[in-house]
Amino acid sequence: MGKDNDLIIRKAQGEISNGFNSFEQYLEGLGLPTSGVIADTTERELILTNLPIVINRMSIENKQNATYLSKFVAGCAIGLFDASLNFVWNEVIVSLRNKICIYGIDIFFDAAIGEKVRELYQTEEDLKGVKDQTLLDTCRKLEIISDLLHTKLTYILTMRNDIGASHPNNYSIGSFELLGWLQTCVQEVISDQPSTAAIFVQQLIINLKRSTELIGGLALSQIKESIKELSSSITDNLLRTLFSIFVSPKTGNIVQQNILALAPIAWDCSSDNVKFDLGVKLDQFNVNLNSEAFNLGNRFFEKCDGNMYKTLSTRSLIINDLVEKLLSVHYSWDNFYHEVPVARELLSYIKTPTDIPSDRQEKLIQAILVCRIGNGVSYNMGVSPGAKPLYDTFINLLSSDQIIILIKLLETVEIQSRLGIKNCQQQLVSLLQNINADLLSLRVQEVITFLIENAANVSNVTKTKGFRDITKAFN
Repeated sequence: MGKDNDLIIRKAQGEISNGFNSFEQYLEGLGLPTSGVIADTTERELILTNLPIVINRMSIENKQNATYLSKFVAGCAIGLFDASLNFVWNEVIVSLRNKICIYGIDIFFDAAIGEKVRELYQTEEDLKGVKDQTLLDTCRKLEIISDLLHTKLTYILTMRNDIGASHPNNYSIGSFELLGWLQTCVQEVISDQPSTAAIFVQQLIINLKRSTELIGGLALSQIKESIKELSSSITDNLLRTLFSIFVSPKTGNIVQQNILALAPIAWDCSSDNVKFDLGVKLDQFNVNLNSEAFNLGNRFFEKCDGNMYKTLSTRSLIINDLVEKLLSVHYSWDNFYHEVPVARELLSYIKTPTDIPSDRQEKLIQAILVCRIGNGVSYNMGVSPGAKPLYDTFINLLSSDQIIILIKLLETVEIQSRLGIKNCQQQLVSLLQNINADLLSLRVQEVITFLIENAANVSNVTKTKGFRDITKAFN
């Protein structure tokens, strides 16, 4: 069979070669120019001689639907190399689109399309609306193609735009130059199969969307282990897609629960960049008054312990609401129990001093200080035992500037009214002693030491000259 094919190819080459001159004569007969229009005979013969070496490396399946490669060969036979470059590029785009469909269209569009118009891109047909360069960049981001192949294809795209038949130009493409581009496109794109990781993610998303029962037990453990083995760029895009499906109004309860079971592991394996991107998307839900998506997004973030990745404006609003809620339960019945969940939620937004929005830090610090000093009753010395370590954790992460705010708050009426109670005085001393002073400035350390040494009269000490002198630099 191989010899028969070779005979057919050689016969076809001979017939085409015989037609080279007649085609030029045909153009001349029409009174059309021939110079600079088609490649010379030698270049065409080189292409036809070497084409089978490249094309025969393709599988039968890949050849069967490669219509643009047929047009590529036809263009080469005539000598229209610039048109052939267009045709092979079209085959590359068709191949990449097919790979995207295998990988998952939702994943691709989530990575490629901006939030404002994302809803307009839903089907395979919509891939035609994605620019070639965007398609290449997103395929690299999703690891559908490698960084090196992205560089090669970007160069071929540039050549196609600059010297291909898509725009007027006077450049002549050489046969070996064109063959090199063909070889890259055929071997590294058209004949390349999707990675195991890409197929796994695609099947995972499809199965999640179709799920009618909760994932659990061995299946859940196996999926989690598989996610851990993925590269960070793939888990980034998996996380984006899980979030998008979760906040969609079309997603059912079972699918949402299954996503929440998988989301934390994808979150832990993903980069900070994608987490902050999702925080921006959550903020956009709020700005656009999409309360359903905003509430679902908050639920997703809380499940992943990702509140600190929300945008500053979103965190500021939520922290303000939680501060007011904390003070409300503090002054209510059974506050020792009800303060704990609110304090825990507050700390989920704050891991470092910079996580505290500047426009909320005084209000937040004062609320924590009020609750940590307590209400002065004898039971547990007036402080919620469950919330106390949470308050201490918060105070211990404060910067020197934020501790200065705390110290200044000791002079407010709200705090002064409590410092006359012995239990509150002792709680303040306990609070100050637990502060990691080594991380603070020497002046702040001096003030803390002064307050501890004068604990017995702490309600009045802030009015003394000694206190005024050492805190003068704070004003």
